[in-house]
Amino acid sequence: METFRTKLARACGWGPTGASWAWLGNFEVERDWKRADVLGLPGLPGRASEALNNSLSELALLLAAPEDLVLLKQAPDPDFLAYLAELGWKTPSFVTAGGEEELSLTRSLLENASALETIRAWTKASSGRLMPHGVSPLEEELARKSGLPLAAPLSAVARRVNSKVYSRRLCARLGIRQTEGRIALSLVELERALRELEPLLLQTPLVLKDAMGVSGKGILLLENEARCRQVLRMLRQAADKRGYARAEFIVEQWISKSADVNYQFLVGKNGQTEMLGVLTALVRGGVHQGHLHPHTLPPEAERELADTAATIGRELAYDGYYGVVGVDAMVGADGTLYPCVEINARLNMSTYHTRVLSEHVPEGRYALIRAVPFTSVAPFSFAVLRDALGEALYTRRGGRGIFVCAFAPAGMSGEAGGPGRLYAAMIGDSRDECLHWYEQCCKRLQTIAGVRLSGQSLH
Repeated sequence: METFRTKLARACGWGPTGASWAWLGNFEVERDWKRADVLGLPGLPGRASEALNNSLSELALLLAAPEDLVLLKQAPDPDFLAYLAELGWKTPSFVTAGGEEELSLTRSLLENASALETIRAWTKASSGRLMPHGVSPLEEELARKSGLPLAAPLSAVARRVNSKVYSRRLCARLGIRQTEGRIALSLVELERALRELEPLLLQTPLVLKDAMGVSGKGILLLENEARCRQVLRMLRQAADKRGYARAEFIVEQWISKSADVNYQFLVGKNGQTEMLGVLTALVRGGVHQGHLHPHTLPPEAERELADTAATIGRELAYDGYYGVVGVDAMVGADGTLYPCVEINARLNMSTYHTRVLSEHVPEGRYALIRAVPFTSVAPFSFAVLRDALGEALYTRRGGRGIFVCAFAPAGMSGEAGGPGRLYAAMIGDSRDECLHWYEQCCKRLQTIAGVRLSGQSLH
């Protein structure tokens, strides 16, 4: 069976023979796509959030082959690497950037001369290419300084096609069903958009989105006219203080949903698309929580998503993009499918679980992939986590249980009340069994000294 790596190499116009990848999990690259002279909505990440983003780069181990290189902030726990080896993974080479906790992974690599030299040596030996989560000017600089060629389009292309403004304009031009809404590129346009959409407030709230917002950041719910006026005042004050009023906002009708959906596909340089999969997305307050596999969409909805992917893919290729694309979709409470809420032309959270699903979740089996947030008074090792999970831990022989996808976000919490997240796939013979494993995961995680859950289960 053709692997994801082989398909990705073909989409990027790179022959699969001898192809090696350097994987860079620069999560929340959208922050680096934001223009400095554009007004935004509140919700900038803090120090703890930056540390979490850096630790998420460990998910790239799930995509890497032995001949690949994985760029990380810190070295993985050896016992976690041993666990992945038990499941059939062969450990790739990796480079650790180190550096200050609040410094992003890419910036840390750029400031580490030893890491850059190690990357140069690997590149000469392997003729590999850099595959980041997404490309910003920082990743372009890393490619230049390390001599590691980019395998993805340049940042100017990435920024354009990842904007929610691009998504909305594309859907309008191609007749792809979307919610009632407007684009606002200034405060004057935003005021006009809110005035035009005001009648909708009698039935449903509006939602204001930053064009480069991600994971619940840069989204405000506008429940009534008073809230609209309050937000406009806030933005005018910010504009007066900064001396500019340029904006990149989307205002849309809020839709009551019966399901959130994420589908993923590859776009080749020739515009050809190949579907990678459709998952039910778990979303709370605009924040991604995880995925359910398999999805429960009817066949006609799945066909519409495939047709939409092909249409979007041709447009993306025309605009210079190729590689992995994830699209968020939703099903309204009335059953209406909205096949393109926004385009994420980059690697997605679901990308990192491609191999887990293909190799460990055969047809007839189910998976609940999600993060379990918690706080811990001190860091702990994978050996401690393994002991806590006990027989609930997924093994190849058992084929069911809690598959730990990344340990770094869980073991990173060091300060009193420090945040952590356990990224895991609950694999079972039914959705009910997956929920059972999730409940076991929550219960057993709290047997570790000093650990307390900080989120509620999402069933």
